[in-house]
Amino acid sequence: LLSWSNSPVKLFPDPGALPYERIISDAAIELERVQALSALAKCGQSEPSTEHPIVVASAPALMGKTILYSDFAAACHIIKQGMEIEPLRLLRQWEDMGYRMESVVEVPGTMGRRGGIVDVYPPTSELPARLEFSGNMVDSLRLFDPASQRSLEAVSSLTIGPATEMLTPFRDKNNLEQVLNSIDLSGCVAEMNQQFQQEITRLLEKQRPRQVQLYASLFNKDSLLSYLPQGALLILDEPGNIEQAMAVLDAEAEQMRSAKLGRGELPRNFPRPYFTWKELEPAINSRQRLVLNAWGVNEKSHQLNFTAVPSYAGQLPSFLKKVKHLLSQKRRLILVSHQASRLSELLDGEDIVAAPLTEIRQIPAPGSLTLVQGSLAEGWVMDNATYLFTDAEIFGFVKQRRLIKRRPVPHHQLFVDITPGDYVVHVEHGIARFSGVTMLSTDGRQKEYLVLQYAASGKLYVPTEQIDRVSRYIGAGDRTLVLSRLGTQEWARTRQKAKEAVADL
Repeated sequence: LLSWSNSPVKLFPDPGALPYERIISDAAIELERVQALSALAKCGQSEPSTEHPIVVASAPALMGKTILYSDFAAACHIIKQGMEIEPLRLLRQWEDMGYRMESVVEVPGTMGRRGGIVDVYPPTSELPARLEFSGNMVDSLRLFDPASQRSLEAVSSLTIGPATEMLTPFRDKNNLEQVLNSIDLSGCVAEMNQQFQQEITRLLEKQRPRQVQLYASLFNKDSLLSYLPQGALLILDEPGNIEQAMAVLDAEAEQMRSAKLGRGELPRNFPRPYFTWKELEPAINSRQRLVLNAWGVNEKSHQLNFTAVPSYAGQLPSFLKKVKHLLSQKRRLILVSHQASRLSELLDGEDIVAAPLTEIRQIPAPGSLTLVQGSLAEGWVMDNATYLFTDAEIFGFVKQRRLIKRRPVPHHQLFVDITPGDYVVHVEHGIARFSGVTMLSTDGRQKEYLVLQYAASGKLYVPTEQIDRVSRYIGAGDRTLVLSRLGTQEWARTRQKAKEAVADL
């Protein structure tokens, strides 16, 4: 989707917790979900937009209940330079939308205030913004770097959307009291009864308990389908598999619910935090749909005439000979490769001129060759007229595209948790010793890096925007700690053993 579409692509992940499970919500998952909802709700847009986002969701994600579309859309608003609004009132409004007050604003969903300056980091913005007030008037509006806290550029307006899916507990006090007081704790054991009472008290005081996600089902009543605009295309990849996945999750959730009720760990009238397939099916069928099925599942379906493209596995002379033959037969050729520049030189040697492109704006003409810098998993032939080759067929391998997601981690808290000399764990490279922070020049810019020392004098420089990939080592026991070796598979094997142990458990 990222390769072929000009539209923004958003993932709507499942919450990361099983129904009725008591865990602390993952900030990164919550951020992604809010960003997807904001894109569909066209949060803060005063005029119709021609930009249509693509949102990808799994079966569990589609099942999960979310905030009412009307409440989410109503919370979105735009701050403009020159507008009149009381700063304290604005902060209270954002607090009701799930924003947390922090001394330093570095991650999405936070806000801060210093005198007549208010900082805010909306989940829909790439950077946080700084509002300078003159009395109750927004005198200036600037984006700033969350790491250095330095202003970058002035903007005329800023869209502010919700920072959480749970808005009701923090906006409507009467409804909050009514819902929380209706929870039936009579069947809970003393310990769980006390824990629920403490959490209910915190919610009534407009505070967020550590396991606030458990209470989402009390307030969130809507489906992701409600956020789709009129005329949206709903693509179902194997509807039978989607229905089956939902049925399995429903059965597992009901089993967990029964077990928790039997142990006195769950209120008797606690609502289901998800929809079943039967509940979603009418809304799905009312939409414009594209259904993807395996070949031959439905005789009425439209068969796409795709076949596999031949593979040359690095035999470049044979590949170039095939290219010339296909062009002579007026076939349309598209080559998508990470090594587009190298291919361009090889083709030039065969008197075929093809400059690398980054995108295809129109359908190439028959008998033409289009060379694209990029990466796809595999190629295909369509109608024996269009041939698409990738690195998999040309060179025999594909360089995997790594999408590094930036997780919301406060930069200023790094040295609170980790100090030079401490043992740390990098999620991909294993156990190391943290040496400190250094500045390095990359692409003409000075950037800050964590320095990690590994076995055999190995050294790894980690950009500070990726500090979420590094955590303090908290291993138990008195055994001597052994540093990992860079460039080996030992850490991958350690992780695999851990996964297998978890699966066994």
